Amino acid sequence: MSPARGFLAEKVENHDLVLLHVVSSPRPQVLRATIQRIYSAKRGIDQRYIGKEIEFVRSPGNWGDVALEVGERALVFISMVSDRFYEDTWRGHMIIEEIQGDLFAIYQHRELWLCEEVPEAIRACSQQDPKRPYATAILFGILEAYLIELIENSQQC
Repeated sequence: MSPARGFLAEKVENHDLVLLHVVSSPRPQVLRATIQRIYSAKRGIDQRYIGKEIEFVRSPGNWGDVALEVGERALVFISMVSDRFYEDTWRGHMIIEEIQGDLFAIYQHRELWLCEEVPEAIRACSQQDPKRPYATAILFGILEAYLIELIENSQQC
């Protein structure tokens, strides 16, 4: 994370952001998903994909970056290269899960609330993910509002 650029700013600048539900994996490292919401459309995705299925090449996953799986709902940073969609290769998604009745986005970084580069609004609404010791759960509504603001600011530049 670069403090000068801001938390997730580089991802917002270089990728589209979508909310999707992974429905299948037709081939190794390829996922098929239904697009539920499009937050930004400048890197290949556009409004005609809402409610439709797309195929994309997922991040391969490795230590510190767990791959997205069938059945998961997630915010995904995605872009089109040579007529194919690709998930950002490092922490390119945040799974959306319910924890004790509230929706959370799972960010693959331990104790994110201790990182001073992360805005206070995000840190204040973050907690340890109860399932994953390597991840932080961030209240979905707060993170979503932050990402929308980042997208709006990046489009003004």
